[in-house]
Parts: sequence; C-alpha cells; structure tokens
Amino acid sequence: MPKRKSTREHLLNTGAMIVGESGLRALTVRGLSLRAGTNTGSFVYHFGNREAFLNELLERWYEPLFTGVRTHANIHLPAFEKLEAILGDVMEFLLRHGQFIAQLVLDALAGERAAIRFISGIHTRHPLVLLETIREAQEEGSVLQGDPMNILIYLVCCGGAPFILSGQLQVHDPKAVRPVLDLLGSILNDPESARQRMTWALRGIRQS
Repeated sequence: MPKRKSTREHLLNTGAMIVGESGLRALTVRGLSLRAGTNTGSFVYHFGNREAFLNELLERWYEPLFTGVRTHANIHLPAFEKLEAILGDVMEFLLRHGQFIAQLVLDALAGERAAIRFISGIHTRHPLVLLETIREAQEEGSVLQGDPMNILIYLVCCGGAPFILSGQLQVHDPKAVRPVLDLLGSILNDPESARQRMTWALRGIRQS
C-alpha cells in the first residue's frame, strides 16, 4: 500500500492550493482545517500559528527553484551556458506557478506580513545568483558590457514580466480584463512563446 502523507504535509499541500486560488489573505486556520479534513488542534500542534505556517509554506514552495538555480550556478560550464540554464529554471517555475506569484504580489499589497517578508528578501536569493552569473559571463566575454543590474532587469522584462502580468490580470478582476486576456492570454501563457522570448532576450545580450 502507498504510504499516507503526514498531516503536516497534507496541511501544507492544501494551503498551497488555497494560496494559488485566492492568496495568503484568504487562508484562515479554520478554513484550512475544514478543507484539509483535519482539526485546528492538529494545525496548532504542527505549526503553532498562522504566520509560522505561511512562512514554511512559502519556503517549501520556493525551495525547488532556488535549489535548481544554485545547482546550475555551481556546475563546471561556461558562464553563458550557466546563465541559460538558470533562466530555464526560472522560466519553468513561472510557467507552473504564475498565478501563485500573482496572488503573492496582491498579498503583499494587501499587507500580508508573510508575503512582504518573503518578497522583500527575494533579491538575496535567485536574483543575486543571476546577477553574479551575468558578471561572470561579462568577465569571460560572452555577455555585453554594461550595468549587470540593467541587464538583469532587461531579462526579467522579457521573461518574467509577461507571466506576472497575465497572472495579475486573471486574479484581480477577470471579467473587467477579459478583452485583454482574449487578445494576449494565449501568447502570455504559452510555454513555447515564453521560451522564444527568452531566446531572443539572450541573443540581445550576447557578445558577438
């Protein structure tokens, strides 16, 4: 027989579904327990309080991306190839979690402390690895000279921004933006279109 998931893991998985649908701001201890089919006592036993639960949920959600990024940053390859691999990790994460990220941004704007804490510290994680890899690629002569931060912003605008825009449009007021989604949605959310945009972006920074 397959091993049953622990109550702790079940609560985290259920919480992630709620956040993807409606954001951290919609998650209450009672509502989570009802949806998970557990009781609030189990929640308190495993996590103590809502804030601790949300912090763990966000770290658990983000860890696969950060692990992949660090792994690719440390492999023995030319810096430009490492940059391509890291951006590939980020793009795949965005493809899978665009709506979750959009909800997280709305959570921060709504004053959710866990969202604010997570977003305010994200610059020291995978963006910093990307920045260091861009500098390394400049030193090896494979990326154009210029402010590495400006190059990173350019790559984010080409690769990540469309997903965040699409997610924001979908979760904020779907009816009001339906004409925009009908026009752009299939391109913004299409994996192949996203990868093509990143390919073009990388060509734009490559030193010929």
